[in-house]
Amino acid sequence: MSIDINLLKQLRETTFAPLKDCKDALIEANGDLQQAQEILKEKWVLKAGKRSDRETKEWIVKVVSQNGKIAWVKLLCETDFVAKNEWFIKLCDDILDKLLSENEFFLSKQDAPTNLSESLDVLVKEAVWAIWENMQLDDIILTNENGFVYNHPGNKVASIVFFEWANSDIAKEIALQVAAMNPSYLDFDSVPSDIISKMESQFRQELLDSGKPENILDQILKWKLTKALAEDVLLEQEYIRDGSKKIKNIIPEWFQLKSYIRLAVK
Repeated sequence: MSIDINLLKQLRETTFAPLKDCKDALIEANGDLQQAQEILKEKWVLKAGKRSDRETKEWIVKVVSQNGKIAWVKLLCETDFVAKNEWFIKLCDDILDKLLSENEFFLSKQDAPTNLSESLDVLVKEAVWAIWENMQLDDIILTNENGFVYNHPGNKVASIVFFEWANSDIAKEIALQVAAMNPSYLDFDSVPSDIISKMESQFRQELLDSGKPENILDQILKWKLTKALAEDVLLEQEYIRDGSKKIKNIIPEWFQLKSYIRLAVK
């Protein structure tokens, strides 16, 4: 059976399926474009089941602030080619639009309303068929807290800084810091006590083994702990624009930094 090249082109552009699969589907459907799409869709369901175990090594991360809401999505795929594909980016934007239409807030996918999760899963599955590659909706966030959002160019890293008082300039600098330096904790008080205890025991033993006098042991121990944790504690990190300052030095007394989230896959 000869295939109408225009139909073949249209099926290819509509489904993104491999050219050979498009040709085979049109032959099986006797040239019926709609039936060929259904044939491809059925075949892709089987292929998608096999592909669902394939590693999703690429991703897109995006956060938006609109009408008092902050929405974020982390979407995974197999290849860098698809991660940069306009369809994949549009899927991310469609998910964000759907999130922003909601009024029930949550800080992780597992806490999202069931009906929302199900509708987003449908969007992703439809895109999987369209783009012909395994994709996963890794996480989503929707909040109405006051925050500054930052998307790093390339859509691989983003950050949200939650704060009180209306000075987004300070919040922006902190958001840039979070994206660039990936701190683990906001301040020393945020570091879990078990981590502090473990580090204290290790450093204390090292100091005792080195023969440090008991009367200055606590002072040295405090210095070592501060130094060891400085890179992981946001307020203690060196400011990326001026290494002579720490982040806590650029925050005015009236500015209340509540928390932050760094959004990335790796």
